[in-house]
Amino acid sequence: MAGFCLAQEADYRVQPKFSRPMKIAGVLERVDADNDRWIGERDYEAIGAKLKQIAGRLKKGTGGFESLADVLQRFERLVLVEFKIVGSYRARPDEPVARLRVRVELGGETPDKKLLSLLGHMEMTWVRSDQDWKLQNTQVEPLREVVAAQPYFTDVTDQAVGHNPSFRYQLAKGIDHWRSVLDEAVGITVYGHNGLAVGDYDGDGWEDLYICQPSGLPNRLYRNNGDGTFADATGNSGLDILDDTSMALFADLENDGDQDLIVIAPDRPLLFRNDGEGHFMFEADSVLAPPAGRASMLTGAALADYDNDGDLDLYVCSYEFWQPGAGYATPTPYYDATNGPPNYLFRNRGDWTFEEVTEKAGLMENNDRFSFAAAWGDYDDDGDQDLYVANDFGRNNLYRNDGDGTFTDVAAEAGVEDMAADMSAAWGDYDNDGDLDLYVSNMWSSAGQRVTHNPQFRGLAASDRVLRSFQRHARGNSLFRNNGDGTFRDVTLQAGVEMGRWAWSSDFVDLNNDGWQDIYITNGYVTGPDPHDL
Repeated sequence: MAGFCLAQEADYRVQPKFSRPMKIAGVLERVDADNDRWIGERDYEAIGAKLKQIAGRLKKGTGGFESLADVLQRFERLVLVEFKIVGSYRARPDEPVARLRVRVELGGETPDKKLLSLLGHMEMTWVRSDQDWKLQNTQVEPLREVVAAQPYFTDVTDQAVGHNPSFRYQLAKGIDHWRSVLDEAVGITVYGHNGLAVGDYDGDGWEDLYICQPSGLPNRLYRNNGDGTFADATGNSGLDILDDTSMALFADLENDGDQDLIVIAPDRPLLFRNDGEGHFMFEADSVLAPPAGRASMLTGAALADYDNDGDLDLYVCSYEFWQPGAGYATPTPYYDATNGPPNYLFRNRGDWTFEEVTEKAGLMENNDRFSFAAAWGDYDDDGDQDLYVANDFGRNNLYRNDGDGTFTDVAAEAGVEDMAADMSAAWGDYDNDGDLDLYVSNMWSSAGQRVTHNPQFRGLAASDRVLRSFQRHARGNSLFRNNGDGTFRDVTLQAGVEMGRWAWSSDFVDLNNDGWQDIYITNGYVTGPDPHDL
């Protein structure tokens, strides 16, 4: 059916009709926020609705907000107004006063036609009277600001790839569409854990693009035409894979000057050799597979020459134990799970085969987490590649390369365990002091912050340590500054870089060519029609 769609110029769509309504729909229609046992969440529903009304009027230019009057007069036109309640401290229904902490984000155009962004927090006090909430006072904290003459970036997706039928009829439709069209038996999931790879596969000096897809949809290879556009080169490349693939890596695996490709499927990495003519051949005998009896669902991967022998080696992350028909193994405990599957290190033999050396390299230490991604980097500047592993539901690993083919997990002593919902990691020298710093993508949740910091939640935590662990899970991303002595300092809050929403991936890059590394974050998650809590 996918092939049929791509062959047609007209849109093809199936509207699903469910035989009976979902039971939860009727329940949700009758839910009254005032019946919520969590007092703070009652306040979020009631007062949050008022804040949304204020934000809506400000965007339309039909209302004001006295507490932000001095700030608002700097705008001629508001495009973005967001008030997120991140702290709600009322714990008893008989308390008439609700103290809230609210994240403020304003964006728009100034009278002199510049772009202005303001970001920060305000403390609010609301008083309940006659079954309604009235704003008593507001204290606005200093807001960080960014001013620009024009946007740094322009969306050129349509110009670059929109002329390709494969983009219009496949990629542009999104997972929600394909889940309503494809048979569930193909295995397409709702999550969209599919990455991409950039590399010059045909050696013409221009970076090309490979896009991974969920099960049942073909991956796509787009060749860079050198004029700002891309052509679909999938059909002749041998890379139109239908497996569910989480990510891919372009790299020269045989040192012959062209870019080969590794694609991560759920059960094993797939290795494709570049023949130098723009075609790829699957290397079925590469021995890139988890050991027998240790099947798991693979997620991320990273390449580096860890043993300095001139060949790139591969580290692969696992997220859960995987067996056909098996159920999901719940991470236990939620905030510090150690019941996950092992990750794997594959040493490149230099002959298109790999040796699984995880245990031999000492990487079984703390190798029982729910891992999403890994990043190689020489953080201690000793000439060999160290490894950081980002784990969901708990602590991360920093494996120091000991220079003899083995590693030691030093995350705790280095100060980078970062117990949180970690999704990815990136190395970069953000402060230009000559050593690698670390940025880790996690989960920023306004709902999580409200609930875990409310006094009502404290009584449910087994200890202060457990309470802090839950709170940390909702705080967001982490920036660790390299002290230059093998340890790091958490500078996240003073740098103001914790808020990346539900962050999946990030990287250091100098976006404005000023000599300083900026941070770019990709984010998002499955949600309903109301996205306000993400």
